[in-house]
Amino acid sequence: MKKAQGLPLNAIVIAALVLIVLVVLILVFTGRIGSFVGGVQNCEAQGGNCKAACDSTEAPLGGQTSCTSPLAACCIPTPTG
Repeated sequence: MKKAQGLPLNAIVIAALVLIVLVVLILVFTGRIGSFVGGVQNCEAQGGNCKAACDSTEAPLGGQTSCTSPLAACCIPTPTG
């Protein structure tokens, strides 16, 4: 009786990684990832407000945001607990 031959686990893992990279490349080149980044950078969409300084109950959102003034920070309320 012959043993059943299957795909090695390494080949399955490599195929899965290649598929993930392919999907990301398709999203980047079709421009669909831009709408995701725009939503993440939108201060109001994240529940924040553009201010010169955050209050003690708020935390600044890091990175680039939709705040128009270069000195303004996107302040997001911190959870109270």
